Amino acid sequence: MQKCILVKSVTHAQKARDLLSAKGISSYISKQNFSKAHGCSWCVKVNSLYTDKSIEILNEGGVRMTGDIFDV
Repeated sequence: MQKCILVKSVTHAQKARDLLSAKGISSYISKQNFSKAHGCSWCVKVNSLYTDKSIEILNEGGVRMTGDIFDV
């Protein structure tokens, strides 16, 4: 199963993908389609086993997240 970590922009999504890749975590980015309430947020998809570690890496790397996580 995968989790979608919402980030604030495509720039942050690209930064997230690069940070996670550097730490050996595969991720995919896509425009979010969960809700219009999340506006222009982007989805960083990661394996659910790595959700907590991914969030830690993104926080340390300064990636602006919305705080929302969805099952994919």
